[in-house]
Amino acid sequence: MSHTRSLLSAIIAMSWTGIQAGEFTTWGNDKGIDIFLDYSAEVISNVSGGERTGTGYNGLSSFGLDADLGQALGWEGTTLRVSGLDLHGSGIRSRVGDIMGVSNIEGYGSARLYDSWLEKSFEAKSLSLRTGLLLADDEFATLDTAGLFFNETFGWPEFISMNTFNGGPSFYVPALGGRLHWEPSEAIYVLLGLFDGDSFDSPDGDDTVNRHGLHWELGNGQGTIVMGEIGYRRNTGGEDVLPGVFKLGAWHHAGSFDDFGGGSAHDGTQGIYASAEQMVYREYGDQGLALFARAGFAPEDRSEVEYSFQFGASYIGLIPGRDIDTIGLGLSHATISSDLPGRTSETVIEAAYEYIMSDEFTIQSSVQWVRDPGATGELDDALVFGLRTNLSF
Repeated sequence: MSHTRSLLSAIIAMSWTGIQAGEFTTWGNDKGIDIFLDYSAEVISNVSGGERTGTGYNGLSSFGLDADLGQALGWEGTTLRVSGLDLHGSGIRSRVGDIMGVSNIEGYGSARLYDSWLEKSFEAKSLSLRTGLLLADDEFATLDTAGLFFNETFGWPEFISMNTFNGGPSFYVPALGGRLHWEPSEAIYVLLGLFDGDSFDSPDGDDTVNRHGLHWELGNGQGTIVMGEIGYRRNTGGEDVLPGVFKLGAWHHAGSFDDFGGGSAHDGTQGIYASAEQMVYREYGDQGLALFARAGFAPEDRSEVEYSFQFGASYIGLIPGRDIDTIGLGLSHATISSDLPGRTSETVIEAAYEYIMSDEFTIQSSVQWVRDPGATGELDDALVFGLRTNLSF
């Protein structure tokens, strides 16, 4: 009942706020200001296996503004984003006992300052510099084709999140840092980023230290993380071609990491990754079949996840009369370091569907099978069902 009250209260509040925001946006658009307000709510249930069965609810509110400061203040090529995030509910990760995360909107319940930054673009050199509170998972190692899935593994991969402090600079805690984006040609881009090595600012993983996103540090004993990525886009123009994107990336964390064999601690850790997304069949416009694959590796002597990979497919417009809906099937596998006795691997297979009612309202459904949750060999395979609604005002 409390979950129902929370959901109804949020919808009523956001409906009222949406009216106010709409009035303000009419003025703001003339000033280069775009207001956004979104709410996602899900019911997710572990029906068998894992630690224990049960159902949970997750709610996510995101809000903020994007401002073109060239239009607003005459600062050409400068963009400002200020945003907030509110997470609430009681998820089921503890019920499943997995390492990948069956919900990508579950996190510590609090309201916080979120993705907030200033970006300067240099048009002549196709270059942009962004500084502030950043989310590396927004730009690095992304799989756009896998955006409909619930499981965290298809977003920010565990070959980074499990091998850095508290998940790295990603949902739901951004990190202080800077990012450089360069496009030497239409087909090629280069990304470089420097981020605080522990956005929680707590080696023990205490969510309360930075519960509202106002505890800002760079390094401070936990080091920094540097990321680099180069990407190649093919067949980007026209509707008679099959577009694709291919990425190669690397990261290095400058913190101190224990040696699993009992040796001296390591001054840093690192990893590499590669991904590919390719449309293989096109009906019309965006309708058609696309495939994706990604893999990443890290040193086994200090990395909990030695390697992991994801692959799958998504189809836009497969069902007649539902030309913009998406259906997808994905698999992810994570192998635990062989230097950690008693640990094995975890695999998840997910089928998902996104039903688009309008630009403002979508419904997503998901079925996940998690093999060996927690990669310990101690838990039965889990079966998880989820239903999510997304509202934009």
